[in-house]
Amino acid sequence: MKILTRSIRTIILVAAIFGIQLKSQAQSADEGGKLFNANCVSCHAINTKVVGPALKNVHKKYDEAWIIKWVKNSPELVKSGDAKAVKVFEENNKIPMTAFSTFTDNQVKSIIAYIKVESDKAPVAAAANASSVANDNANEDKTNWTNWILVLVIILLLVVLKLTFDILERYSLLSGKQVINWFKINAALLLVFLIVGMIAAIWEFIKHGPLTVNSQTPASAHGAIYDSMFTITLVLTGIVFIITQILLFWYGYRYQHNEKRKALFYPDNHKLEFIWTIIPAIVLTVLVVRGLQTWSSITDRKQSENAQQIEVFGFQFAWNVRYAGADNKLGAHDFRKIGVINALGVDTNDAASKDDIVTTELHLKVGQAVVLKFRSKDVIHSAYLPHFRVQMNVVPGLPTQFTFTPIVTTAQMRDILHKPEFDYIMLCNKICGSAHYRMKMKVVVDSPDEYNKWLSEQPKLVPSNNPEKEISKPIASK
Repeated sequence: MKILTRSIRTIILVAAIFGIQLKSQAQSADEGGKLFNANCVSCHAINTKVVGPALKNVHKKYDEAWIIKWVKNSPELVKSGDAKAVKVFEENNKIPMTAFSTFTDNQVKSIIAYIKVESDKAPVAAAANASSVANDNANEDKTNWTNWILVLVIILLLVVLKLTFDILERYSLLSGKQVINWFKINAALLLVFLIVGMIAAIWEFIKHGPLTVNSQTPASAHGAIYDSMFTITLVLTGIVFIITQILLFWYGYRYQHNEKRKALFYPDNHKLEFIWTIIPAIVLTVLVVRGLQTWSSITDRKQSENAQQIEVFGFQFAWNVRYAGADNKLGAHDFRKIGVINALGVDTNDAASKDDIVTTELHLKVGQAVVLKFRSKDVIHSAYLPHFRVQMNVVPGLPTQFTFTPIVTTAQMRDILHKPEFDYIMLCNKICGSAHYRMKMKVVVDSPDEYNKWLSEQPKLVPSNNPEKEISKPIASK
């Protein structure tokens, strides 16, 4: 009986240890997935090449120790003459990968665990889709044949129509009677096009207008002014569009060609020319002046004096965010230190940079004015925060900035839109390369307490004397 009891305990103990191990591996893969999505997804995918190579089964190609060295400092590994590193570097067009010097070994291992899990999913998915691919190919062959038959039928119909019109035209010439009056047909088609086009334009505006970002509640203090300007401009140009299109097509219909009527025209009319020049000039001047006043008020440097200082660093194809510490001063930076000291080229010897924080998410405090200072590492990007009505070009060598105040938290906007999964986002609105479409970053607007709690949990850019408690945040790379 004792032997049986001990055996059962041993089995339970082994099962518990095995379960803990599986749970630990799952947690490691989950953590690796978060790191991968936050730092690597802009340039890497598991099964397809993006900017960098596909990472499927990379854990089988290289040993773990080498991968850790490569991720932490690939330029240094290449420079040392490591054969594997040089080969990878040359196979990828000698595009350097940003060094992850701040990653711990465990963080890299968790990313490897995530890649392993995702790689193992691929064969299963491929087997499951094999039959459907075969069916799709068969259906595609049938569709191709059907399409060719339709094309042939259309061509024959066009030939028949052409011959019919030729016969009617010859009959008109021989009989002296007009069989088809193309002028009336064209005039009627103009009227049909006007009616159908107007209905389609109004339908599109009503149907899909509410789906645009501009139809949603602005999340910044200046958003209401921006939306007001947009609405006024849209209404004025919409009225002009409707009037001019009606006149354009109606005149085409009303004054169609008539052999019994001679066309009347004016070589010039100073009164009309004066009217259609002065009125648009006045309207446009009012719009431009109001726009200039609004832009001046939004970008007033005085409001940025007491605003929170945050730097947004753009590069192909991701964003990094650097927060000023308690002193609200961002440390100095030098482009020559990018990739050598850190990915942002921050001067870690500058006293102001000691408490700076670097993350891959943009967190804002509701009701707190913030000045976003933009820098670019490589090409021109454009930081676009649609819900905040903010857009600013990010230009290499030319720092730009924009000051605004967020007024709606992420939680509040989710309630307004009835979308529990909603998140604000920053996009690149300037085509900047092959993976431009992947260049985006999550933006979170917190309450003051939530923001302060989140910021206090972020490690400083420059680690303290206790590296276990304070390790610099991983920075996105290629």
